[in-house]
Amino acid sequence: MPGSPHAKLEVLTDLIYGALFGETSWQAFLDALAATMPDAKSTLFFHDAVAKTGGLSLSSGLENAEIEAYSRYYAAINPWMPRATTRPIGLGVIADQMLPREQLLKTEFYNDYIRWIGCESSVGVTIMRERGRSFNLSTLTSSADPDFNRSNAELLSELAPHLRRAFDFIRREHSDPHDNENGLALFDAIGVGIVYIGEDQNIRSMNSAAERMIAEGEAIGATSTGRIMINDGELASRLSALLHNRLQAASPASTLIGMKNTSFKCTLVKMQSDFITEFLEGPTVAMIIERASLPLRPDLNDALLRIDQLTAAEMRIAAGIAAGLSLREVARTNDVSYETARSHLKNIYSKLGVNSQVGLVRRLMP
Repeated sequence: MPGSPHAKLEVLTDLIYGALFGETSWQAFLDALAATMPDAKSTLFFHDAVAKTGGLSLSSGLENAEIEAYSRYYAAINPWMPRATTRPIGLGVIADQMLPREQLLKTEFYNDYIRWIGCESSVGVTIMRERGRSFNLSTLTSSADPDFNRSNAELLSELAPHLRRAFDFIRREHSDPHDNENGLALFDAIGVGIVYIGEDQNIRSMNSAAERMIAEGEAIGATSTGRIMINDGELASRLSALLHNRLQAASPASTLIGMKNTSFKCTLVKMQSDFITEFLEGPTVAMIIERASLPLRPDLNDALLRIDQLTAAEMRIAAGIAAGLSLREVARTNDVSYETARSHLKNIYSKLGVNSQVGLVRRLMP
């Protein structure tokens, strides 16, 4: 990226807030950051010092095979990370401050990974650190010049407060229970149970339908500490795999279980999360519970087609809500901003004479 250090900072800062408010993307920010150093590859990544695992949440310049190799093996032997766990949050550093270069050159990490991706060194900054897990921004580069790299580390120090401010904003947005409550009530309206399960199989939330279904038998339950309890071996194994795998599952996993005098179909879906939510909350799996004798939900397509006062964009938003997605998920699915999706939803409410997502689903039911 040409220009003075001040000009670079200004452009990158604008991209941070642009990504936060949906005017651009975090990918655009990383691409611009990578342009500040030779042969650079920039990444937002997490590292768990306790579990000795990590992953590249979002990157610029790295191939899929290089990303997968890091998450699968090299994150555990990254020699820069032990010192990184104690470095001050928000302070940009060069690789030499994490490990002297003469020691780095002797490591498997350097010889088999860093050189493989065409780099020699890196600069980085820790943005957040919680429960032994850190979230970091790093640029790997072919430059081994510590003086040149130090100026770019200083750039990361100046960007860090803006990144922290942006991620704090995202945290507050996701801590608002309003959207989640609407989503749970939406499934209640169509008679489907849903349980959101987080790390260590803790129940984050469940709707009333799920509570009633779980009460009908012993195959699924909840412990006194709020963890999901599954006596079906196949279902328990699938849930454990989804919660421990940072990669998105290729397809939902379903199984049929018996409860007293009826059967239920349980479907496990790993929820799509943006990179910062994944770091803050860990993986989330939705368990959808439906009575095997009933369909998951009525076919709403015909109902949508009968409502000719909705525009094509509004129909897509309504269809997503009716399918059980949150408004944020609908926005991501349709590649529009959250504010645009919310504006469409307000128009839908006005045209259909409803005032809630539950009311919308009921309006669409035949």
